Amino acid sequence: MNSNVELVRELYDAFSTGDGKKLASLFHPQIEWQQMEGFPNGGTFVGTNDVFEKVFGLFPMYWKGWGAVAQEFYGADDKVFVIGYYKGVSIESGKELKSPLIHLYTLKDGLITHFRQFTDTHLVQNALRNG
Repeated sequence: MNSNVELVRELYDAFSTGDGKKLASLFHPQIEWQQMEGFPNGGTFVGTNDVFEKVFGLFPMYWKGWGAVAQEFYGADDKVFVIGYYKGVSIESGKELKSPLIHLYTLKDGLITHFRQFTDTHLVQNALRNG
């Protein structure tokens, strides 16, 4: 199996157990993390601290039981694609979310240097809204 795929699998394992130290060890210090506009706190974040504070640190403000469930992994050169879905319950609306995702990772020298998110932001925003 592709070692980059194995590394990204480790990332999802660390997410599921809440192992922040493991997550940080997989990121290049200047990782570029891109979340889609329309996703809570969408935009581009640079550096491990930015990602932990402005991305991961804000999930508990919006969701209970938040998770990214990885179902399929595909490696190609320095890229790894992950197919799966997001799940969670909006704290504000109480609505449940299940939205498909594709994550694209770029790796160099055994570290994740770039992340790009693709998801249905309409489903995400609908889950967040009351009414």
